[in-house]
Amino acid sequence: MNKYVVKNPSELSPADIQIILDSWDIDEWKGMAGDVFKKKFEKSEFHLLTDANQKILCIARLNFHFKVRIHEKDYPIAELVGFVATEILKGYGRELLILLMENIKTRNIEAVGFCRNKVSPFYANCGLKIFYYKVQFLREWKDNQWYIPVEDDDIISLNLSDEVISGFESLGEKTHAYLRFE
Repeated sequence: MNKYVVKNPSELSPADIQIILDSWDIDEWKGMAGDVFKKKFEKSEFHLLTDANQKILCIARLNFHFKVRIHEKDYPIAELVGFVATEILKGYGRELLILLMENIKTRNIEAVGFCRNKVSPFYANCGLKIFYYKVQFLREWKDNQWYIPVEDDDIISLNLSDEVISGFESLGEKTHAYLRFE
């Protein structure tokens, strides 16, 4: 029987941090010291699926250092990032995603994720609402200018109010949303 655990960065052990960094496989983060990791992700929480022996099977990070501005209104929305299974095609991702969604709904936390269109069917099969090809209407402040995030295609709703859903649905050539990291 797998176990669902939510940890703040300060609660992660050095072994947890190493498994997370190895699973994320981001070159500039490899070898990051534990204290640096905890500081970098201090406005996050880690949702983990473990086996009976506490081995991490799947990881997701909720970033609370995030707001979305739609129609001149800021919405504090958590961002799902770093979602990865340590072993693929075993159902760990789906299991963790369902548990995470139950958790944030209970806590009334609004959350979104972003993905490439080719993986959207996974999220749709988990029962999530997908805003297809809406990332192109997002703007992110970087290097003193607004730019279009190009890594992803679709926006995934993990838990959003009707007002925010309506806002994302309204995005288009003349209606943009602005990502704010605060």
